[in-house]
Amino acid sequence: MYILTPEEMREFDRYTIEELGVSQEILMENAGRSVYSAIKALYSYPLEDAAAVVIAGKGNNGGDGLVVARYLSQDVEELFVYLVGKKADLKGSPLRNLEILERMGVEVIEIDEVDEEIEESILGADVIVDAIFGTGFRGKAEGIYAELIDAINASDAFIASVDIASGVNSKSGEVFGDAVIADVTVTMAFPKTGHFLYPGKLFTGELVVADIGIPRNLAEGRIKRATVEEDDVREILPVRLGHEHKGDVGRVLVIAGSRGFTGAASLTSLASMRMGAGLTYLAIPESLNPILEAKVTEVITLPVAEVDGSISEEAIDGLLGGKYDGIAIGPGLSRKESAVKAVSRLLEKYRGPLVIDADGVWALKGRLDLLRNREIPAILTPHPGELGHLLDLSPDEVDRNRMEIAVEFAVKHGVILVLKGAPTVIGTPGGFLWINTTGNPGLASGGTGDVLTGMIVSLLAQGVPPVESAIAGVYLHGLAGDLAAADLSEYSLMAGDLLDYIPEAINYLTSYDEED
Repeated sequence: MYILTPEEMREFDRYTIEELGVSQEILMENAGRSVYSAIKALYSYPLEDAAAVVIAGKGNNGGDGLVVARYLSQDVEELFVYLVGKKADLKGSPLRNLEILERMGVEVIEIDEVDEEIEESILGADVIVDAIFGTGFRGKAEGIYAELIDAINASDAFIASVDIASGVNSKSGEVFGDAVIADVTVTMAFPKTGHFLYPGKLFTGELVVADIGIPRNLAEGRIKRATVEEDDVREILPVRLGHEHKGDVGRVLVIAGSRGFTGAASLTSLASMRMGAGLTYLAIPESLNPILEAKVTEVITLPVAEVDGSISEEAIDGLLGGKYDGIAIGPGLSRKESAVKAVSRLLEKYRGPLVIDADGVWALKGRLDLLRNREIPAILTPHPGELGHLLDLSPDEVDRNRMEIAVEFAVKHGVILVLKGAPTVIGTPGGFLWINTTGNPGLASGGTGDVLTGMIVSLLAQGVPPVESAIAGVYLHGLAGDLAAADLSEYSLMAGDLLDYIPEAINYLTSYDEED
């Protein structure tokens, strides 16, 4: 599903109204009715027994809230409608919806402070509609707005936010003061970037995208940003016809590990096998071979020349004499000079499908020119610290601008950039950004990124194109994490557990397809 910034959404609003001739009143009616329908579907108790509060600002978001109030007035036992500001300040569609409400006998109360009576009505509500700020909000909720948000959050009510939880920046997801903690956010036409970026995502609750009459095909060719969806990944998974042998379904070479980091090499190579590669070879410093021989019985180990426990530069030449459909380099490789040179040597001599992770990414500092002009773009899988090292930015700076940075880096260097984190985003050389929707905090533990690298290179080796390999690998990795966390808890989830849940994640997608 396409994801828009608030500026892009405003342009789509304008186009729909001015060019297509769909009136503002129709859009507002559809928006309000959609919020009401979501409340009716998701609220766990009969609405006829509920006390509801609608808090509306003076803009179009508030106008949507007034439409919701009209529908709720026909169902709920008790309804309070508060307008933050003066009725005289309303104009256009919000004003017309105010007039309709009042002609129906619904009282709309102007407020400029939160007195005891207002606070009691909010704290005693069963359902609250947050229509205070819209997607144009920036900055910090202060004064009466902060007081209202605090009261809303202090209630035990079911909270529905219109378009964006009030107090959240709908573009960046930033929250500088108080923000409504919604149970559901009903957003209009398309989700916004702030729904997926933290901390905004924490305040969003369940996200419902409402069709209000803005054509979805407006985004095609105009918007280069979308979520990774289940159906996308289902179509990417390679199909097996029944006559394949191990040489037909991917030969992977993993170059990983150093003294003290055999686990990274093990996790990456085993994840490659779990994701379906027919043969996985693991190149490791020769002194570590006895350890890996015992840890990874299904993987073919290739002991190579080393320098002080890390792979040597010269080892790369010998490895490239083999036949591989995809190579991954970096997990646990170390940051020693020999390992850094080995990464450069590989990039200079190998032009096939390639995933670069962890220490492999670190080694690219000052050598990013090696990534350009590859017929098959390399896939990089850094976390914010590793990417920040390449760009001379702090991890926080990368995190705050992860969408923009991922795309800019991918386009500039001709790579597919998988920027791990919450959320993981995938930038492509063509400037498109994919936002992953699976995963949980349990994945924030050592080794989970190594598993991801193995999954992506496995798909590459099975003939899946690079962008699709990154998309499917990231989605399935997160899904495996979600399935594992459901059984083990987010607290107890370890990287090794993911290996057991990769098959469950694949089965989840493929069995759905068969049943459907």
